[in-house]
Amino acid sequence: MLLEETDRYQLHRRGRYLYAALARPHRVLSTCRINGGLREDLTHVANHQGCEGVAHDPRGATAVDEGPGGYHVRACEDAGLPPSRTALMATAANMQCAVLGRAAEGDLAVTVAATAGVLGNATRAGDRAGWLECEDGCRARAAAPEAAPPERGAGTIVTLVFVNQPCTPACLVRAATLVTEGKSAAVLDLRVPSLQSSALATGTGTDQLAIAAPLARAGEWERQWAGGHNLLGELLGRATHQAVTRSLLLQNGLCPELRRNLCGALGRHGCDEQALCRAAERWLAAELAEVFARNLQALVHDPLSAAAAFALAEVLDLARDGVLHAEVAREAVLNQAAQLGAAVAVRPDAFVALRERLLAEPGLAPAELAALAVVEGFARKWN
Repeated sequence: MLLEETDRYQLHRRGRYLYAALARPHRVLSTCRINGGLREDLTHVANHQGCEGVAHDPRGATAVDEGPGGYHVRACEDAGLPPSRTALMATAANMQCAVLGRAAEGDLAVTVAATAGVLGNATRAGDRAGWLECEDGCRARAAAPEAAPPERGAGTIVTLVFVNQPCTPACLVRAATLVTEGKSAAVLDLRVPSLQSSALATGTGTDQLAIAAPLARAGEWERQWAGGHNLLGELLGRATHQAVTRSLLLQNGLCPELRRNLCGALGRHGCDEQALCRAAERWLAAELAEVFARNLQALVHDPLSAAAAFALAEVLDLARDGVLHAEVAREAVLNQAAQLGAAVAVRPDAFVALRERLLAEPGLAPAELAALAVVEGFARKWN
């Protein structure tokens, strides 16, 4: 399937491969282990699905024996691509979920071809990493964070970026930062949680990119800058955000409407469905706790309750990051938790009573306090 054709490249999707055949010499900056870095001799840039997202490694022991170079050669040859002149990136994402994001103004245009999945290894920049690279490979770090459960699926965001005007090497490096910012903005806008901390994710632990711009011909000038204050930076950010957002919908079913739920807001802080059910069993009469559990899905998707939950999550983030100073943080969390309970109860007038109820449990962690607010709000809804 030919996805896009210009005078500079042809973008194809074939089976588990998405690749661009460059029709003229390009300057390519990429994160690829083989043929990566800054190159001017490449004829192809490619993205390919090397495995399924969960519990699947078709390479097996052979990949270990081959090493990165051998695997690169075999994967390129399988697609009919020249191994020595191809920058190849691998992912577990489905190439049928690849999305093209485009942005243009005047004679300047950007296309971003993205595949994206975040359910398996979403991380925030600065989260504690689980692996340490050594001379002979990688090994697990001491006291490394637990790996994400395999049933959650794997995740990687891969972006192939094409600028239609020549760019200097420095301009491409700056462009890479804008593409990264656009990707992170898309993930943050969906409030995707990190699987390594209680913070919001900014990407995954395996994200990759390649940026290609044609080499200047006689009479052509090179773009010098791709910052956030100039047009090229704007186009890169817009096209990347568009492509990554849409690809996350196709690959993971993530969209703003489906992120709008109570546990989507507070799950990363420990208030998930299991925590809510435990709180109901602890704090409610058995009959009402059963009703609560049976209607949990409807409850967590209630729009006003979700709004209050996201507000509470933001307060918890601000307290963690020190934006709210310690002297007011506890009170701010308490107030917003009471507001959450009042939203669940559909009774704004219950705020004061709920605040007093929560105030009577000073030893609860924030997640437990939030869960108590929800179940107490549910009790007042039917009292």
